[in-house]
Formats: sequence, C-alpha cells, structure tokens
Amino acid sequence: MIEENKLLAGRYRLVEMIDSGGTAHIYRATDEISGQTVAVKILKPELTQNEEFVQRFKKEVQASLKLRHANIIRGYDAGLDDGMYYIVMELIEGKTLKQLIQLNGSLPVNYIVNVVKKMCLALEYAHVKGFIHRDIKPHNVMVDTTGEPYIADFGIAKNLEANTITVEDNSVMGSVHYFSPEQARGERADKRSDLYSLGIMMYEMLTGEVPFDGDTSVAIALKHINEEMPDIDEEVYELPASIKKIILKATQKDKHFRYKSAFAMYEDLQRCLSEPDGEYIKYTESKRAQQYVDESHLRRSRKHVNKVFVVIGVGVAVVAALVALIAFAINGNRDREFEVPAVEGMDEVKAAELLDTGHFVPEIVYEQSEQPMGIVIRQDPGEGTVIGEGSVIRLFVSKGLETGIMPNITDIPLEQAEEQLRVNGLEVTEIERSVEGESSIGFVMEQTPAAGEPIAAGDEIRLLVKISPDENKVRVPQVMGMDVADALDDLKAVGFEIFFIKEGEMIVTPGRVNAQAPEQDTEHPVDQPVALEVSRFHENDYSFEGDIEIDVPEDMTTVTIAISDTIGDTEVYYVISESVEAEGKIDKMIQATLVFDATDESINKQMMIFFNGSPETSRGVKFTKVVDED
Repeated sequence: MIEENKLLAGRYRLVEMIDSGGTAHIYRATDEISGQTVAVKILKPELTQNEEFVQRFKKEVQASLKLRHANIIRGYDAGLDDGMYYIVMELIEGKTLKQLIQLNGSLPVNYIVNVVKKMCLALEYAHVKGFIHRDIKPHNVMVDTTGEPYIADFGIAKNLEANTITVEDNSVMGSVHYFSPEQARGERADKRSDLYSLGIMMYEMLTGEVPFDGDTSVAIALKHINEEMPDIDEEVYELPASIKKIILKATQKDKHFRYKSAFAMYEDLQRCLSEPDGEYIKYTESKRAQQYVDESHLRRSRKHVNKVFVVIGVGVAVVAALVALIAFAINGNRDREFEVPAVEGMDEVKAAELLDTGHFVPEIVYEQSEQPMGIVIRQDPGEGTVIGEGSVIRLFVSKGLETGIMPNITDIPLEQAEEQLRVNGLEVTEIERSVEGESSIGFVMEQTPAAGEPIAAGDEIRLLVKISPDENKVRVPQVMGMDVADALDDLKAVGFEIFFIKEGEMIVTPGRVNAQAPEQDTEHPVDQPVALEVSRFHENDYSFEGDIEIDVPEDMTTVTIAISDTIGDTEVYYVISESVEAEGKIDKMIQATLVFDATDESINKQMMIFFNGSPETSRGVKFTKVVDED
C-alpha cells in the first residue's frame, strides 16, 4: 500500500485509500492544479512486472479516456510515475450496486428498470465505440447519492484462455456468478456476453440473490453452461411477466438467441412497465434453443462421417459395400427438408407460430418502419426456399416509428447531447444559441420536447445552447487523454488555430495528451494559443544553441519562442522559451533540445516569436542531432 499524502506525478495528492481489489488500490485524491477531488486507481506494485496485468491496465486506460457517457465513470488522466501505473478518474460519492443489494436485499422494480435502462444505453454507446466490458457485475457499478448508476472498469478483460475461473480469489469468484456460458467455456466474449451478465445482475437486483451459486468457481461456471435459469416467479411476488421475459431473453444459453444489442434490450425495458404482459418480447425458450444447437452439431457430425466413408470407399470392394450400408443408414436418418412459407405482411405472433409449427425456428429482428407495429416487413430465407428442419428463419418486424421517451440532455455539452440522441435513434433538427443563462459555454440549456415526453424518429428536436458574449471566444473541449492528432482535429473543429506543444517523456501511450491549457469548458479566444503537453512520440533528440535579438513592443509582454512543425496536416509550435519582458531590445541566449522523427545529422526548422500569443517574427535555425554516447 502507498503512503497517504503522497504526491503522484507532481499533481495528485493521495488523501486516503477508499477501495482495494484484486489488481489495484483506489485512492481519494486532490488534483493540486485544478483543486478537483478525484479517484486514482493504482496497479498493485507486485503486478507491475506482470506483462499480462500491465496490458489489462493499459486497456482500461484506453477505454476510460475515450468513453464519454453520462453513465460511464470518466477518466481524466493516466500515466507511469515512480514505477506505478495509475488512472485518474471521476470520483463517485456513493456505494457500489453490490453494496446496495447486500444492504437492502431486493430493490424496487421501478428503480431496477430505470438503472438497467441507463446501463443499456451506456453499453450500447461503448459497444458502438468498439469496447466490450466482459465483467459486468454489481461490484463494477457505482451508484451516487441520487441513485444514478455509473459503469466502472471498462477494458479489463479476464484472461479466459488461461483458465482464470479455476483461481479461487475474490475477484474471480465475484465475476463467475455473472459469466456468460461462452466465457465460462473460455470462448470469445462479445457484446451479447455483456447482456447476459446484465440479465444475471437484473435477476439479483430483483431477488437479492444470484441465480447460480456453488462452493467453487468451476461449479458455478458449469451451472451457467448447463442449468436453466431459476423461476423468478417463486422469488418475487407479482412480478410483471414482461420483466421475467426480458431476463430470460438476455440470459439465453446460446448467445444467438439473446438480444442482438443493448439498445434492443433498452427498447423492451421502455415498454415493460406500461405493457406488463410482455407479449411484444419474443425469444426462443432456452430448451428449444439448446435443441437447435444440438441438432446443428449432429448435422455437422453426420456430414463429417459421410466424407470419411467416401474416402474409404475408394478402397477394396468389400469396404465399399460396408460404406454403402453405413451411408444408407445415415442418409435414411437425415433431417427432412421443407419449403419456407410466406409470412411477410403477417402479424409477428401468427408468423412465428406458423414457422414454429412448420418445423422452423423463428428469430425476430425489430426495425423502424412506416408499417404498423408488429407486422413482418420481410423474411430471410424468402418464400419457397427449401431448407432443413430446425433451420432459423429471420423475421424483420416493424417497431413503427416510435422510439420511446425523450432523454434528458440538458446541462451537458452539445456534442454529448447529440451523441446521446443518436444512441436513441434521434437527431437534432434545430439549434438556437443564446448568451443569456447560467450554463457553461457550449452546454444545452433547454430542450424541446422536454425530457420524458413521447418521441418518434423524425420528430423535430430543438435545443438551446449557451454561447459566449464575446464572439471571438469558444468553449475549450476536453482533449486530455486523446491522441494528439485527434485532439488537434477537435480543437480546430471549434475554431482554434494556434497550438503550442510540449513533448514530455513517454508515460503510457505515445502521442497522448497528458495536460491541456486552458482546461475544458473554459472560454478562450480562438486566435489565442491552446497548449498541449504530449507523451513523447518522436524518435531522435536534436539540439539548438544561439543568440536571438528581440524588439519587445511594450512592458509586460509575454514572449514565446517556438519551433514550427506539423502533426498530421496541422501546423504546431514546440515551445522552447517563454518569459514576460519589458519594452525594448533584448538578447536571449537559447539552448533547446527537441525531438523529431528525422534521422539526418542536422535539420533546418523555422523559429517563431510570439508576443502575447500572437505570431510576430520568424527566422530559420539549424538543429543538430544529439549523439547518444552509450
């Protein structure tokens, strides 16, 4: 354990340890630059030499700094200091969802639905961004004092290929209660694995208990693979059928029969309390699903046997005769084939029943459409196709134009509001801007329709956004933690033109922005520089030494001397000197070392002199490659 009051990275003062898990300690800390209270997660010292755990930690760094969602714990910074890998994160004051369940047992149904809906939207956002959580469990969900949930620990995947479920530690025992069957088998996890874990967690929130338990992690994993979900009706009195069906669909043994996306699960949760019968929730019962899987395996086995005997049949006539007898026996037991009926235009329930009784397995996919809700828009395979008994027929069913209720997107940046609307299948149609109001620059102040009102795809959505009274100023976006090229693109997109760069030592990710000035949400003139501190990403050191004469126009002028270069297609300036000077001519002796990708012994660069952030004069200078004496 690290001593309290330690200053990490020259910036983060560790106040107290607030949690400790299998791989890391978490501290409450104070950012001595911004004054903000933050959480700092530090990889345990004994794991810093373990490349596997270091790589997991770096994956979490990437996720925490890239994911920007209201219900995902936000990462601010990360690095390596004095041999310690750390992540600086948003501090959520509250408890984990696991602690709430342990304190209260079962939770109120309305609250559960609200929490899981928000988690679905957060997971959908992450999945679209390419991040699979792989360890969804109530231990990894923080709940603040208002009841708002936040998903933590994105990017830390268990090493399933290394049989981690056999290790009897608290972290693994905690995770195995929520493993999907494919994770328990050591197979690749995908977004449907997250939804299985979410269904298990929903069951626990309703009952206060996990559905599968045992003395060892292996025993629990086998139950996920082989045993049916317990009947929740026996645990929860008068539970709406819709919620039971949502859990059963999310926790199907075969991931192909679960929800196809977190947003699809969210849509059913939107309706589950107002339509408690759950007739709109379609899924294949897990026993039938397993039968289908078993039949598929059997068909593949039969085809394999046929191929083997065909090869043997090239041999002796006696063997050929034997092969013929066996092949006849196998072919005689082949699955029968049937013609696919026409179900387009039918009600989804009748279409599914027709296919089910006609020896097929219906799979429902919902799409927005002008067709009435519940009508089959198209089918795959189409009418008249001849396929084997037990084959899956995909039915694309209209869910109408209704997408649900309008989310609350006030008091957040415009770009985040637009992203949240996109996740909900909605688009902004009109943006008004006003200098009045108490919101931060670039934040949404008002929305129409209001939060909670019914909304359909294509409906008009109007937002009122706060802008600066000074037309020359804009809100500085958050770029800390981003790749420097992406950060520059975001800054240029809002109007900034001058960029000062300081390239420091490589911490975790080369070329990552570790600090920015001004900070995010600050009003800043677009014609003034934005300064970025970046992890080293160039190759070779070059030095320059020489005298420069500067004619300072007035007292208290900030004189910045920088070297012009490019990152991607953006011109940037590497700062080598900055000072406040009095009026008059001054001579400055410059000694500077910068890092470039060049390999030549010397390179020519342009030196720019700025007065109070505005470029004034320039001159050519020669940098010489620094020779490594080692």
